[in-house]
Amino acid sequence: MKRTEKVKKRTIIMILLVGLPSLLAAVMAGFLFIPLLKLGMHLDFSQAYRKVEEIEQLRFWDSRSEKVYIRYPFGLRPIEKREEIPAQKQLKNSWLETDVYDVTASGDLAAWYDRKENKIFLGSVDGEVWESYETAYEGKRLAFSPDGRYLLVYEIEYGVYGGYSTDEEYCYYRVIDLESGAWYTVYSGYREWFWVYWEEE
Repeated sequence: MKRTEKVKKRTIIMILLVGLPSLLAAVMAGFLFIPLLKLGMHLDFSQAYRKVEEIEQLRFWDSRSEKVYIRYPFGLRPIEKREEIPAQKQLKNSWLETDVYDVTASGDLAAWYDRKENKIFLGSVDGEVWESYETAYEGKRLAFSPDGRYLLVYEIEYGVYGGYSTDEEYCYYRVIDLESGAWYTVYSGYREWFWVYWEEE
């Protein structure tokens, strides 16, 4: 009887000594694996993108792989390979300030991002301002939806260490509903750099 109890105690101790570190290693590996998996597979389980009616026309283009992606419930899914993307209508920006980073137009409607003010301005192609939107991070690209109802804003959150920007870059692809003023984050991820555009139907 005593011998059996000793064997049980030794077994429990062995399980704890071997099993606990293995369990901790598995948990740590999971914490490392999930971000790597997300990065490699372009995963994003948020569902706010569903509120954008023209989301099926939004395209994410990776210039390195030349793959074009669309948004679906689990993130981005590749649909084709393309060497180039459609040209975006650019304005002659002689009336714009030098801190303007990106300018886009849709008919008589124009949008531009001002780095100094950290705002997106919406107005006429002649430079008259009708509306402005503050951005959370630095704006990199703007793109109107085909009917001009939505404006896609690509922002990057830079890491800062000791007052200097680092390579820690988190990317956000947000859509502004220009009718309601509502913002929707349609995709985001660590170092998820894409050129974005809306496919004409």
